[in-house]
Amino acid sequence: MYSNPRDSTNAVKMAALGLGFMEDFVCTTYFTYLVLVINREMRFTFDLVTMAISEKEFVGAAPISAEEIQRGVVATILMVMASTVFASVRTKASWADLTNWNPAHLITDTRSGTVATTRVARGFKYVEVALEEGTETEVTTEIEDIKKVSSDKENRTYQRLIYQHALRVAVVIAVLVVIPTAVVALRCVCSPLVAYVGMNATLNELFGHALQPTPSDATFTNMKGDKPWVEAFIHPTEKHELFGDDSLYRRTTGFYGDLAFDVDVSEDNPPNVLVIGVESFRFRDSRYLVGEEDPSNLFKGTNMTITPNFDKWAKRGVALRNVWSSTPTSRSLESLLFAQVPYDSTLRTGITGGRKKTKLSGLPQLFKAKGYENFFTTGCPTRFENWNVFLPAHGYDVVLESKEMALIAENRLGITHDQWFGKEQRAFKWGVHDDVNLRLLGDMLIEKTKLQKIRVASGESKKPLFVTHYTISSHAPFKARPKWYAKADKPDFSALYEGEKNAKDIKNYLEMRHFTDLHLGKLMDRMEKEGILNDTIVVIVGDHGQAPEAEVTNTHEESVTRVAGAIIAEGRLGNAAGLIIEDAV
Repeated sequence: MYSNPRDSTNAVKMAALGLGFMEDFVCTTYFTYLVLVINREMRFTFDLVTMAISEKEFVGAAPISAEEIQRGVVATILMVMASTVFASVRTKASWADLTNWNPAHLITDTRSGTVATTRVARGFKYVEVALEEGTETEVTTEIEDIKKVSSDKENRTYQRLIYQHALRVAVVIAVLVVIPTAVVALRCVCSPLVAYVGMNATLNELFGHALQPTPSDATFTNMKGDKPWVEAFIHPTEKHELFGDDSLYRRTTGFYGDLAFDVDVSEDNPPNVLVIGVESFRFRDSRYLVGEEDPSNLFKGTNMTITPNFDKWAKRGVALRNVWSSTPTSRSLESLLFAQVPYDSTLRTGITGGRKKTKLSGLPQLFKAKGYENFFTTGCPTRFENWNVFLPAHGYDVVLESKEMALIAENRLGITHDQWFGKEQRAFKWGVHDDVNLRLLGDMLIEKTKLQKIRVASGESKKPLFVTHYTISSHAPFKARPKWYAKADKPDFSALYEGEKNAKDIKNYLEMRHFTDLHLGKLMDRMEKEGILNDTIVVIVGDHGQAPEAEVTNTHEESVTRVAGAIIAEGRLGNAAGLIIEDAV
């Protein structure tokens, strides 16, 4: 550092110390990157920062396991220790100065001339340098010498300088461009397994797409006569329109073959339709779906079920064992309502931003075309990932979320404002609990059905309802619950979690799964009692699953994506009532 005795102030010292500390922590990003990969199998991108900022109010409610926190703390401690050791060594050893580690120095002449005087003041040694040390001093010295030599020597000196700079540029290009490009090219010719295990994600993101073969470079053998090769991977009963001969992306337009069952519907009196997406409701939670034999011993030799009310109603309808969805919930909206392949992104979904310009054909559009009035209700905030923009733009006439639900509950149920997040805990970070939401949903269905009867009696059209409701209470990490339920007696699920590594998480999950099932049963019983169930087709399906048995609850593939499903259509199924569908398209 070039200075004089007057610069030896506390401010300068603190600034230098702070800057040095920051430089020593240059490896922080790499440790953070490593922790992210280990815990969430995610790569860092700036989209992750953008998502964290835009969804900052939900970050505190994100399910983060104790193991993840422990790994993060250990990584931080190791990083601080390494930085401290490195800083200590750097103050004592000149070889630790990273400015001397430039590989270009190995191939160039780094000798330099220095004109300096030395002074000592206040115990510090100062070196007054006429010109900056290094290459610029070398160039200045050479220029002074050039003035004293012949023109031939002058030309040779310039040529040598040009050669040195060209060599440095060549080294930089080779290290930063040629070698990485060669590595990525090698990755492209390797098998997918080798490429994945290599985990060369950073280079792949930079060069991968540019080096991938174009569709015209690949040749495929038609496996079904004159039809595209991809037809071999599409079920023969599906009617569809391919978006390209070399792509599985397609628009499904119908199906061939016999019906597994039929729902009796009258065009003169179309039924209301209610789709309930149950938060984190996986296939394995329903004893009825798993079967009494329980071949995988999911219920540990007991005869219990976690969801007695779902099982009760699934037995009266058509139960579906082979339903698969996507996680998180935003992706399940794509899959369940619009039959879309989820958006290929770790951080974004097909809903992010509202997607106003994206045209979709799904259940809302189908029922809209048939004269239905479309409602979307939920206890969670729809501002998450811009649901509040997406849903009205894609077929829903009315969207009711946590704020509206809370206001309606205060007016109808006498819940006071302080009970939401006070001692009563009628709400939590992710929204209003299901005991409130499902009761309000029942109120709406009863009132709308009465209005329909009045319209029909006066000679007007029925204007049937299509209602989609998403529950929320069983959202990870499964700890939040109303005060009354925390004190209430619950089934003993200990046989399902005792001895498990994450026993507490499993216990919490089972209790909240039972909580939502309890109020789902109350809704269905109420609809039957009020006489509106015979006029309503109900579809109950998990929005996605969860795996409280795992350290990271959303990484166990089957538990997360295989969900429970049932169709209840009282008086409309004929002999199909009580049917269990193993597979269907």
